[in-house]
Amino acid sequence: MSASVTALFKPPTRLRPIPDSPARLLRPLWILCFGLAVLTVVVSTMYAVRASYAMAPVITEHGLETHVTPDGELFVRTLPTAAARPAVTVGSKVLAFNGRPVSGDLVVDDLADLLGKSKKTQPILTLRQPDGRQVLVSLRPTKVERSAADEQNRNLRIWTRLGAALLACTALLACSLLLALRRPNDPVAMLLAFAFVGMAASIDPALQFWLWTNKALMVDLLGGIFFYLLLVALAAFPDGVFVPRLLRWLIPLGVPLAVFVSVPGIDEDLQGIVGISLLLAVLLSQIVRFRRQGAGIARQQIKWAGFGFASGLLLIFAAMIMAAAMGDDPSTYTPFRSLLILVLFSTGMAVKAIGLLVALVRFRLWEADTVITRSAAYAVVTLIVGVVWAASSDLVKLVITEVIGRDSEAGATTVGAIIAAGIFAPTQSAVLGWTRKRFGGPMDRIEGAAQRLKSWGLTETPAEVATRALSIIEEAVHPAQAAVLLNLPEGTELVAARNVESKDDRRLLERLTLADEAGPVGELRLGRRSDGNRYNRQELEAVRQLVPHLADALRVARGRHSREAMLQHQIESMAARLAQLEGGTPKPA
Repeated sequence: MSASVTALFKPPTRLRPIPDSPARLLRPLWILCFGLAVLTVVVSTMYAVRASYAMAPVITEHGLETHVTPDGELFVRTLPTAAARPAVTVGSKVLAFNGRPVSGDLVVDDLADLLGKSKKTQPILTLRQPDGRQVLVSLRPTKVERSAADEQNRNLRIWTRLGAALLACTALLACSLLLALRRPNDPVAMLLAFAFVGMAASIDPALQFWLWTNKALMVDLLGGIFFYLLLVALAAFPDGVFVPRLLRWLIPLGVPLAVFVSVPGIDEDLQGIVGISLLLAVLLSQIVRFRRQGAGIARQQIKWAGFGFASGLLLIFAAMIMAAAMGDDPSTYTPFRSLLILVLFSTGMAVKAIGLLVALVRFRLWEADTVITRSAAYAVVTLIVGVVWAASSDLVKLVITEVIGRDSEAGATTVGAIIAAGIFAPTQSAVLGWTRKRFGGPMDRIEGAAQRLKSWGLTETPAEVATRALSIIEEAVHPAQAAVLLNLPEGTELVAARNVESKDDRRLLERLTLADEAGPVGELRLGRRSDGNRYNRQELEAVRQLVPHLADALRVARGRHSREAMLQHQIESMAARLAQLEGGTPKPA
């Protein structure tokens, strides 16, 4: 207890690794939370399917449309095309069914059940409108006839939404599982493992389940917990050190912040914007850490985490802005826009988790530059093409109106699309060409190495040529260990190495013979990449292209160095003989 109080009033500057004993005690708690989250996702998915294909059709047949608030409260209104009288166009609270009062916490399932049991009669609902007036609505069940195209579109919307939601939940749970299994002693990894479990159990489809069953408190509780854990984990990412040190105060201050963004009674849009802004602010603080961090694994971890989390937050922020723009009147909601908001939100959650997972388990860390720059390039291309399409469409519409005297929306859109398609290829080529030149891959990083090696072979020793070649290779493919062996008359000699002391080090897994047109000169040995992954085909191809040039440079340097050594030896021998003839001591050459 005293340690917890101390942490609140004097928070540590770093989160220490979790000792083995507490880690073993923490494992059952995580397993319990993980199992409950999986169960919640499964049950809520089944509930969502049932709600779409069993509850919604019954409610629609009676000319009603439901709306559940973020507090879990159910409101209904009549559809514009329904036979219900009188029409109720605003969300209203259900007070009674056929004159019998209903529970104040009536849920969608209960309403569908009541309507389903009264198909042979005309149910009468007693509704209380937002202004307090009560109205009796007589419902006339009418079977809704849908064409094959309408049914297909409906199924597409339902399963697109569920597919995106389940993708996000699967990504969150998989990330939690991998972090808990692979990094049980890492405090940041375990904070994220628990946070991802809470996120999976509180986003769609679990979100719909909690709200539609009038258990909105679960959303607030889980949301507050995972927000706090995520906030602290990001502040200490990736090694548990709070940089800048001011962020350590999020340990105590994160509690009231988590309460604010999750407690009922506060405007949901405000809570969402404040929560996203806080997470973005903590993410931006990683720039300070990034600038202080030297080149290496930690820097690449920050890149991956920043890219994944920033992309996810931007998608979530876009979803929240769209939701806020739709307003509070459900009658103005469109199926497409509602679906787009859910897909953006779910995809954002998945992207956040995947980015943090890749950073912590160090999977293909050195691909971060390529992924980030290409994603940014495609975003720029999309933005340019979109702006040109919109501007050209408006301009063409204006020209068509002036020429033929009437609007032609289809013609303007078509011409705008043609213009946009015409600039797509050159724009893509220019932007990707610049990014490839500025942030090239392994092949680009060794460009010009052949000429440099040739020049070094004429002026440097074999050891210096090999050392400089290893620097080029390290920049291109990032090996954890590397060595260059040179064939000499007395045997093979280790002339340059990085992070190894012996040519027989077992970590040197990749072995490439250094050979040119005249034959073998030595051998290049590489360990795995510094992020623990194997080399991809492009990286190995880049190294193989460098091999003959390195072999040629080493052969030239070896021959020149041998001749110079022989000449030096002859000079020293002559100096010794002259000294003997003169009866003096030979001077060093």
